[in-house]
Amino acid sequence: MKVYEAMANAFIKEGTTTLFGLLGDGQMTWWSAMAKYPELKIVDVRDEGCAVTMAEGWALATGKVGVASATQGPGLARMTTALIVAARARTPVVVYTSKTALNNEHLVQYLNQDQLVTATGAGYIEVLKPSYAENAVRDAFYRARRESRPIVLCAPLDVQQMECDADGDDYRPSSEMFSGQQAIRPALERLREAAGIIKQSRKPVIVLGRGAMSPAAQDAAKQLAERIGALVATTLVAKGTLADSEYYAGVSGLFSAREVMQLFEDADCVVAIGARLSTHTLSGGYLYPKARFVHIDIEPHKVMGNDRGADCYVQGDAAATLQELLERLERDDVKNRGFHTAEVRRILSGAGRDPAEFEIEEGTVDPREAVQLLDEKLPPEMHLVSSGNAHACSFRVMLMKRRRGLQIYCTAFGCIGQALSTAVGAALGTGQPLVCVEGDGGALQNIQELDTVARLGLKFLYVVVNDEAYGAEYHKLRAHERDPMLSFVRSPDFAGLGRDFGCRGASARTLDEFSAAIDAFLAGDGPMVIDLRISRNVVSIPYRRLHFGMDV
Repeated sequence: MKVYEAMANAFIKEGTTTLFGLLGDGQMTWWSAMAKYPELKIVDVRDEGCAVTMAEGWALATGKVGVASATQGPGLARMTTALIVAARARTPVVVYTSKTALNNEHLVQYLNQDQLVTATGAGYIEVLKPSYAENAVRDAFYRARRESRPIVLCAPLDVQQMECDADGDDYRPSSEMFSGQQAIRPALERLREAAGIIKQSRKPVIVLGRGAMSPAAQDAAKQLAERIGALVATTLVAKGTLADSEYYAGVSGLFSAREVMQLFEDADCVVAIGARLSTHTLSGGYLYPKARFVHIDIEPHKVMGNDRGADCYVQGDAAATLQELLERLERDDVKNRGFHTAEVRRILSGAGRDPAEFEIEEGTVDPREAVQLLDEKLPPEMHLVSSGNAHACSFRVMLMKRRRGLQIYCTAFGCIGQALSTAVGAALGTGQPLVCVEGDGGALQNIQELDTVARLGLKFLYVVVNDEAYGAEYHKLRAHERDPMLSFVRSPDFAGLGRDFGCRGASARTLDEFSAAIDAFLAGDGPMVIDLRISRNVVSIPYRRLHFGMDV
């Protein structure tokens, strides 16, 4: 068996069912071998970086390892931003690529791929001899899952064509070595310390992160909140978790409503569960000024976004640790009213309303009203992927109240242009309708993937919130008393582009037109692009705080 055949078989044995990639001469033999497996779906993309991003979206939607592929040199080079994003987001992806023949640096596509990939934060594995071919695939999938990051697997052109002794049908996948994270039990002394801090608390807040999104962890967190009278907040990644609680306070930090931040200022204890507690979650370290922190996570330790360690750090599985904590508090008959009062319910029910008035230019809509309309009209089972810069994203984070099955905010590297491809992968992973919301600047970075959306025939709504400018820079320039029109770039007709790529398209310059376009999408089949023209004059609440010094 050839090396490329053995490696293709190993990918299938590892459970690969969907491959995102762009075919090149470097991996076409492996690609051809993969295509022979009827259970595999190959998604031909239009840009190599988008292949990684789609694989990441697919992994986020399924909880499995995403798979992408591109040729060596220039193909791999175009993946760099996507690899950084996936590495920062800690998403397991395996990328198959090739390399120019060994000991020949004069070839036009030669590149020091090891250094390039390492600089992105991804891992790199190279097959230097045929006997390592299958083990290399096993190692790549093992490390992707164990290290929660992308692993680039490289088979040089000359090695691919060599013969190897392969296990074939007897190949043992990496899942036999590592079936998943064990439920780590907390140390008893740390648990006692955490319970002691919580017992002394009178106004606690629970902050839930990605590590607390399992049903068991959510159930335990809900019981804890009810027992100790805690407000429930989340990180951006976990937005909407336990949103049905009367004491759900939304996203902690930069995206918190002013009324909620005032409640947080009175908190005397924060119990963070599976959350990073980044500088954004802690509003630069200024949120929760009176609180002691109990931090529960499976990692040995994490420094919080205020450059401090928690008052009590407990290493342990979220669900298992919460259950033991609950049992201890129950034995000690700990039950507090905390924030669970009628007055707090009244404050939360009215939180987040933005009374500020802005002049809305003719032919545009207020983005706050547009986001609320979108949230109201789309059914809650429809998944959401959103671009993630702090200005435009904040409208979606703060004003979209309905809990959706899957919500992905593309914030890991602070770059634009990631939402569309992430959404394609997520839509394939869920097999269900999805809405993607992205700005005009980000949309144009990877607009070609609308062709991929159309070919796949997805039930997919792509809303381009179009202010004909780089909105974040527009408001930063204004804040620094510089010419904001430096950020202005005339936009094309996104609805027309969508139709050219094979999607349905609609332009919306009023709320009525936007409402009608959403209705048309819901009533029809296949993908649709809405070019939503929004006012540049409306400044988001986080930007008013960060750049204009407003206490809102």
